[in-house]
Amino acid sequence: MKQNSIITGQVRHYYFLFIVLFTLQTSTIAQSIHSLEPADKHYKSQAALGNLPVDERAGKDTIVFPWSEYGKGALSNSMWRTIYLLPEDEAKLSGLIKYPANSSNQTTAELEYLLDLQKKRTTTEIERAEYIANIGSWPNIINPLDSSYKENREQLFYIPSTIVGSWFNDQNFPAITNLLMNCIQDTRVTEFRLKRHFKRPRPYHLEPALKPLTRISSPSFPSGHSLWAFTQAFLFGEIIPEKRTEFVKRAEEVRWSRELMGIHYPSDNDASRVISWYLLKSWLNNPDFVADLEKARIEWMTKRSLW
Repeated sequence: MKQNSIITGQVRHYYFLFIVLFTLQTSTIAQSIHSLEPADKHYKSQAALGNLPVDERAGKDTIVFPWSEYGKGALSNSMWRTIYLLPEDEAKLSGLIKYPANSSNQTTAELEYLLDLQKKRTTTEIERAEYIANIGSWPNIINPLDSSYKENREQLFYIPSTIVGSWFNDQNFPAITNLLMNCIQDTRVTEFRLKRHFKRPRPYHLEPALKPLTRISSPSFPSGHSLWAFTQAFLFGEIIPEKRTEFVKRAEEVRWSRELMGIHYPSDNDASRVISWYLLKSWLNNPDFVADLEKARIEWMTKRSLW
């Protein structure tokens, strides 16, 4: 009995040392993040054509997202507060991205690309894109009795769940869920404030031949779906680094879906990819985020072997 007690004490001791060492390790790692991957090839080729106005198409540069199509929710969501994103870091975000002029060669090429997607898209692709369109978490759904509460929590784990497993969810990982709920609030605030700032028209406002699968009640730049998808991919890539490539690939599918539906330019999506990375980088300036990220990493390391 005494020997078993000694063994149990040793196990506890080594477990405590593991937690301490892991915490110290993550305290160091948490100050840096993975580098941002290069832009998608098709976007790079379009961007190379030039983003400046072209005189013969100057009339297009007068077009902005019409206020008559602006939804109340899109405006009110831009008034939420941020949690991890500090004001001085948020002030820099709009200067990190710029959409090409409506009359530019780049926008013209992007619209031609979207028309080609529209021409070639299959029923299967449309069904997949529309499925993805219904995915997205919101920070204001916090009442457990809300009919959308369960689904909202599940979709927080959309990017990693089909890669890691369905057991990777809000019920089994509360610390990670807390981190995600705070991050999704910052992501949504960023999305709608940047949209309101730029007021970019949707592709179908510039190209009448585009027949979008739906119409959206907020400006085009940047893409909200791509913003949360890449933010999640990059964030989970810091928690489970060996799966980062797979997470980013899943975010790329979200990007593709918005283009296939005819509701986002490739430049909208690339801007979201860039802002997502800068969001994560900026969050590191907030000690609360660093602490919550460390809790999330520890929770993953200590619980992943249970499933």
